[in-house]
Amino acid sequence: MIQFDHSIVETALQMAREEGATQARIALERSIENSATVLDNQLDKMLSSSGSTLFIQLYIDGCYGSFSTNRLDPDALRDFIRNAAASTRLMTRDECRRLPDPALCYHGPAVDLQQYDPAVESLTPELRRERAMTASAEIFGRHPRLLSVETEWGDTVDYSYTADSQGFHGETLQTTHTINATVSIRGRGDEKPESWWYESGVRLDEAPCEGCGRRALQRALDQLNPRRLRSGSYNIVIDNMCSSKVVAPIIRAISGGSLQQRNSFLLDALGKPCFSERLTLVDDPFLPGLPGSRLFDNDGIATARREIISRGVLNNYFISDYYAAKMGVPVTIDGPSVLRFVRSGESPEKVLNLAALLQEVGKGILITDFNGGNCNSGTGDFSYGIRGFLFENGVVTHPVREMNITGNMIDLWRHLIAVGDDPRNSSRWTIPSLAFEGVNFSGI
Repeated sequence: MIQFDHSIVETALQMAREEGATQARIALERSIENSATVLDNQLDKMLSSSGSTLFIQLYIDGCYGSFSTNRLDPDALRDFIRNAAASTRLMTRDECRRLPDPALCYHGPAVDLQQYDPAVESLTPELRRERAMTASAEIFGRHPRLLSVETEWGDTVDYSYTADSQGFHGETLQTTHTINATVSIRGRGDEKPESWWYESGVRLDEAPCEGCGRRALQRALDQLNPRRLRSGSYNIVIDNMCSSKVVAPIIRAISGGSLQQRNSFLLDALGKPCFSERLTLVDDPFLPGLPGSRLFDNDGIATARREIISRGVLNNYFISDYYAAKMGVPVTIDGPSVLRFVRSGESPEKVLNLAALLQEVGKGILITDFNGGNCNSGTGDFSYGIRGFLFENGVVTHPVREMNITGNMIDLWRHLIAVGDDPRNSSRWTIPSLAFEGVNFSGI
């Protein structure tokens, strides 16, 4: 396993005390990144980089300053912290800026969340090129409509070590492996349909190159000859590649910053049935092998499994120590770790992948991507451009174009029909395919 020296963190903490900091938090982040990019079946570029950054938070006489530097030699660091302390003393006092209560912080034993794959150490430039070329070979020269093909392999090692003046120490080490492919093809007239596919995971075997290119090409070909539909109300299925788009506004609305600024459509909603009974959303930080799993948040506060929404009832907000102090409420956590859906209101044995959801809904629009748009944080009103397909009798018939969905987030989630069982574990939010009824579309 790759080893990192974090002694500079303790050195920086001592320097911060010597410069008059009443409290301090120091975080060291180190990263190693490698990638190989293939353009039109020719190696285009290879990148390799490594870097270290020290993040310094100082609390001096009620004032707070946040700084970062990549100059880690002791003499340069001492000068940097001295100047940082002088700058902090010039800041406006904010009594809500402080380190959290040590009792809330993680002090448990080191737990292996299985986020490091030593296979990353065996990857060579030749292997990275080969993986990118494997995805490219599945596309290049495979169809007369092809305009361009780009594939990329990437792997990273991310290390962090955090310590504060109250005795908190926390360390993380994580690998990420990713293969992606982007395809552009010649369509009707000036149309140039484009699509993509990617696989990613903590472990090397979670990013298989075989099949990535074929799926990207097929997704592009499926977009040929789209039609415009009439405006109206349609049932929809959102596939798991983009379903997080309709979850993100909820998470923003229940975050401390939005709540404290009273810019949230879920203000004062705790304990209320805001959504469909089919919606149960859990923050589950201890699932091994997932990129979002963690033992502590950015403040060092210990994580815990929380049911954020239970059968439509909002149970928890995400409130960091700072916003808890500003609002005079208890601390929870600064944000989600691993978000996952728990299916409720139907048999857990029932298979509900994307194909099954289409059959369940029968007729409507399958959304495979969002194209611009926004959601108003204060009201929950949204308007999004979409890409997708009309489906009838559970079978996709043709692509659609130039359509927007509009509505309100609370109303949308009250009309949740079904939750799929097909989440992708490649990101911190493991969101499956989702089905809703009666969504407003604008078309022709």
